[in-house]
Amino acid sequence: MNTSFKAGGILRAGMVAAAFSLVVLGVLAALAGQPFWMPLNVTTQALYGPEVAQIREVDLGHTVLGLLIHVASCIFWAAIAFLLMGWVGSAVLAGFGTALLALVIDYGILPERLSPGWHLSLSFPAVICGFIAMGAGLAVGLPQLAPSRARRGRAGTMPHREPPLTHGGPEALRHPGPRIIDQRQQRIDPANEVTEDPNRRSDLNRKQPGGSKL
Repeated sequence: MNTSFKAGGILRAGMVAAAFSLVVLGVLAALAGQPFWMPLNVTTQALYGPEVAQIREVDLGHTVLGLLIHVASCIFWAAIAFLLMGWVGSAVLAGFGTALLALVIDYGILPERLSPGWHLSLSFPAVICGFIAMGAGLAVGLPQLAPSRARRGRAGTMPHREPPLTHGGPEALRHPGPRIIDQRQQRIDPANEVTEDPNRRSDLNRKQPGGSKL
C-alpha cells in the first residue's frame, strides 16, 4: 500500500469521524437546551479555560477554532485507528477500539484542561455517545484492508499438490495421458500374421485328443 493511499485513507476516516461525532454532539446539545455548536465552543477550553462554557454565540475565536481542533483531533485518532487496523484486521474493531482508547486518555489520563471539554455543556453519557459516534465514523471511513489480508492468508495455506509426472520410466507408461491406452497392455500383432510363437508345437505332431489325424 503506497503512502498516498495511507494518507488519503487516514484523512477520509478523520473527516468522517469528525462529522459523525459533531452531528451527534450537536443534536444532544440541542436536546439539552444548548446551541447546536456549543460542543465546538467548549473544545477551546484548553486556551480559554472552563469559562468558555458561557460563550453561546458563533464566533471565529471559539466556534471556528473549536471546529479546527476537533477535526485535527479526529485525524490524529484516525492515524491511530489505521495502525490498529493493520494489527486486528478489522475496520470496525479498530474504529471503536480507538474511540475507547481516546475516551480513556482524554477523560482518564490527561488533565481536565486538555480534554475535549464536551463535559462543560453535556452530561457524561452524552460525552460517551460522542466518542461512540467518532468510533462509528472511523469504522466507516477507514479503507478496507481485510480482503487483501484474507487473500494473503489463503495464499499461505494452499493445499499441497502432487508434482506432475515426469517423462520416461514406468510411471509415464502407466499414465501416458488422457484417452491413451497403456502401452504395456497393447498387442503389436493381434492377428498373428507376423509374430511366431517359438513355443507353439505343430498341430500335425500333436498326439492330443482332438488333434488332426495323419
